[in-house]
Amino acid sequence: MKAVVFEGENRVSIQDKPVPKLDDGEVLIQVDLCGVCASDLAAIRGEVTDYSPPVVLGHEVAGTVSESRHPSVKVGQKVTVNPMITCGECDYCRADLDKYCTQIVGIGHDIDGGYAEYFKFPKHAIETGKLITVSDTVATTDLVFLEPLGCCINAERETIFGQSVAILGAGQIGLMFTQLARKRGLQVIVIEPIPERRQLAEAFGAEAVFDPSAVDQITQLTHGGADTVISATANDQPAIDLAFQLVKRGGCLNFFGLSAHDQYLNLNLEQLHFTGYKIMASWAFSRWSLDQARKMISGEEIQLSPMLSNRFPISESLTAIDHAKNGLGIKTAILGQV
Repeated sequence: MKAVVFEGENRVSIQDKPVPKLDDGEVLIQVDLCGVCASDLAAIRGEVTDYSPPVVLGHEVAGTVSESRHPSVKVGQKVTVNPMITCGECDYCRADLDKYCTQIVGIGHDIDGGYAEYFKFPKHAIETGKLITVSDTVATTDLVFLEPLGCCINAERETIFGQSVAILGAGQIGLMFTQLARKRGLQVIVIEPIPERRQLAEAFGAEAVFDPSAVDQITQLTHGGADTVISATANDQPAIDLAFQLVKRGGCLNFFGLSAHDQYLNLNLEQLHFTGYKIMASWAFSRWSLDQARKMISGEEIQLSPMLSNRFPISESLTAIDHAKNGLGIKTAILGQV
């Protein structure tokens, strides 16, 4: 089978690998679609350190069980996965805070994932509830978004909201936050430099969309600044500076987007004391938020498929990665079959 292997910084290749053999309790998933995630791109660029190359990338999976050696899993089931395999027993896992478990093994991070025709899902992951099944009626083009949607739902639960929210970025994450915020009845302002993405944010329910230069207009519209700012883009210095320019005193800043390992947030503590900002950084998902995402997708409560702008066969996956690196379209995915 074809698989995309991350070998180290700026080293990715398409390789011929054997279809994985199953041990008792494991299942084999045939990949239909796998989303190209910003974290994968950051790993390739050497900006993040939570990957263990060499490894087959891919954790935003939509697929079908093609072989099962686990009694609870049937061949033919449409599935996606919770890609964070944890111990299931520590205080964090018992509190549905698996992302803080000290024994995390990540699908597509530490063990082979979904940039392949097939991948193997472990017995322990199945028995700790990490295999997510859905009805055959769920569109594959929606299912591939379940994991990132779960991340956004989890961040929404953690974030402090008032009446207005400014969302930096109108990629897939920003557009999902836009829809979730509208469901809460918030005033939603989206800041995005690319005109086509601004148009999509407006179509997805943003009350107003602006270029990043429109700080004064946004401040006026929100009567002094947004109650909440969510950075749904790479947290480079311009995005960090913009977030602080847009938030009102006492407001909440959630730096959701990825940050490079050498990016720092410099704060004057006296100023922080008097401005009263609530500063946080949500990441990943919970079992609860993935279940909420499953319900939203199954109930067609959110627009997802329109964001899937580009699909490449696995034989062209390096082109897909370059496409996503260059910010073309909204969401790029790799087709699991040749």
